[in-house]
Formats: sequence, C-alpha cells, structure tokens
Amino acid sequence: MSQDSKNRILKIKHLRKGLAIVLTARSPYWLIRFRDPLAGKYVHRSSKETSRLDAIEVAYEFADSYRSKANSDHAQKKATSFEHYAKKLMGIQKGKSKWSDGDNKLLNRSKDGLICYFGKYDVTKITTGKVRDYLIHLDENRPKRLAESTKAKHTIIIRKVLTLAVEDGILNVLPVMPKQKTVDTPRHTFTDDEYKRFMKAAGECAKRGDMVRGVQITGHHAKMFRFVVHTFLRPTEGELFGLKHKDIQVKGDPPHLEMNVRGGKTGGRTSVTMPLAVPLYLGTLNPFDEIGPDRNGYVWMPEYSNRRTAINTARRLFNHILEKAELLDEDRKLSPYSLRHYAIQARLRGSQGKVNLYTLAKNAGTSVDQLERFYLKNMAPTKELIENLQTRGDD
Repeated sequence: MSQDSKNRILKIKHLRKGLAIVLTARSPYWLIRFRDPLAGKYVHRSSKETSRLDAIEVAYEFADSYRSKANSDHAQKKATSFEHYAKKLMGIQKGKSKWSDGDNKLLNRSKDGLICYFGKYDVTKITTGKVRDYLIHLDENRPKRLAESTKAKHTIIIRKVLTLAVEDGILNVLPVMPKQKTVDTPRHTFTDDEYKRFMKAAGECAKRGDMVRGVQITGHHAKMFRFVVHTFLRPTEGELFGLKHKDIQVKGDPPHLEMNVRGGKTGGRTSVTMPLAVPLYLGTLNPFDEIGPDRNGYVWMPEYSNRRTAINTARRLFNHILEKAELLDEDRKLSPYSLRHYAIQARLRGSQGKVNLYTLAKNAGTSVDQLERFYLKNMAPTKELIENLQTRGDD
C-alpha cells in the first residue's frame, strides 16, 4: 500500500482470534476489526476512541454483543452443509437402477431444487418445520399445486441426503418428514379382448410393413410386445431393453427361460417365464448361425446401441398399433407398461387363484403389497373368485 494512502495501517493490536483494533492514517480513532464467522468476512466499526485502552474495551464489548446478519442456520463449514451431502449422495447413487435422472433434477433444479433451497443449510438445522416450509414454497412457485406423490419424492430425497450425515455422525437423528396423503393410481391395463385385438393389429402392421417415423414395424416388434406378457418384465432400460443374450438360459421340464434381470426397479433378480416365452426368444435367433448370437448383444431392438432411443421408438410403435386396433382412449391411456400389468392380472386369473402371490411378486420384481395396491385393486372378479367367496363349510 502507498505510504501516502489514508488507509495505510499505522498501528494494530490483536486482542483475540478474529478481533483486533487498528489505527489508520484516515482517522484519529481506533478501528475495530472483527471477523464474522457465519458470514465469513471482516466487519469494521469505529471505536470513537483515540485512547488505545478505551478502544480495547469498546472492541471487546462490540464483539461480545455482535449478532451476525448472516443466516445462523447456514453451515459454517462446507463439509456440514446440505449441498455437500447432496453431491455425495449423487456420487454414491450414480449408475444405480433405483436412482434416476429425475432424482438428480429434484436436487439440481435452478429455481426451487433441493440444493438451491437447502444447499447452504447446516444439516443439523434442517427440521420438520423447514421441510414443510419447503413444500409450501414449491406450491407457491406454481400455478397448480404439486401432487402429493411428487412431494413425497422430495421428502424421500431429503431423507436420503440427511441419512448420510447421520452415518458420518454429524446428525444425531433424522427429522420426521411431513407425511403426504397419497392416492394409489393403478395403471390402466388391457382386457383379454383388447390384448387379442392389440396383438392381431401388431401382426397386421408387421405384415404390411407399416412405417412410423422412418421405422418399419416387423414381426420382431410384435414378438417383443408379446414377450412382456409372458415374462412379466418392465418395458424399461433396466429390464426388457437391458436384456442381453448372455442373461438368458433356455430350460425344460417345464419349458421356460431363466433370466438374469440386472437392472430391475427393486434390484437384480433371477426371473423365470411362462412357456410361450421360449419360442418367442428362440424366434429372435438366426437358425442358420452356427456360432450363435453375440452374447453381449441385446435381445430386443439390438440395432439401437442407445437404449433410451430404443425405448422411445418402441413406444411410438406401440401407439401406432394401438391406433390401428382402435384402442386409443384419452380417458384410459394404455402404455407399454400396460402389458406387464395385464400379464400379472392374466396370470392370476389363469391360475384360478392358485398361484402363490409371494412367488409371483418375487418373480416379477415387486411385492405382495404392490400387487394388491396397483395390480389387483381394480381387477374384475372371476368365476373362480366368486365361487371361492360363496363356498360354504359343508360344501
């Protein structure tokens, strides 16, 4: 600093960590210099005293009574902030089937994402009330209130972030998350007649070679949609569209496929199929190929290395077939997922109530609770179910 500068320091007296009095060329009064630990910067105040001893007394009084204007709920160290643990969670979950791009968006959304709102907070300062305030904040930023199920996703992510802080010993106990009133909305499914119409239309589209945005519908696509119904697979990147030839073994007695489902919604699992899945799979193979298929190749729509592209293309083909089968309905929208829904209901009806729900749930990568809430709730009663209900003890 220039020797002629009025801000040059003439004398300085350090009183304690972060507190000092300074005499500059600008004023005859000693200046108090105090470091605000929360704001992370120095605060300067004039002591209005020319005497060093009097200035020291004023400095101590000022430091003891000072209250930071910074948010006291914010972390003093980055390592204890919500943002630190949110980024840690994203790193841990990266590539896992249960973690999606949507989860990352909930954290990173620029206007009202979790990091934007809670990022600077110390994890120990996040209470049930603050989480509830956040949920109110979400609604205030929108013309229409968020669905309760969507809010529940936000609280689940908050809980996952704070759980990491508990594991590190920073947080003693997780705050109670505000409960959201959720209403189950079972997916729409095919009836037996609609499924027959759909598969008939699929065969006809393949025979004509219908084109959908430059993609020709073939028998391969028709078999793929039927394959879902006989395997209970989800039409997702981790299940149907992630299935490779190395993941499948053809078994007998009774005929079935044994599949290694690597990226299921509930984690990896070994799943077995219904008998018709065997010829459907074998139909994807070249009978004249003595070497056999590429073990690392995808079974369905292998021409797409980008599986997200394969999924989007399959959905467009599915919708085209729906249209040709006259099954498009704005009030009851069928999707590729409806095939899995139909598969589970059809298995229950076809077994006449004899299939073990736990076995079916485990094989389909779900739970008995999920079966009851999303698959069985709106299932039409069968003759066997009615007879079972009306059975008398002396029958």
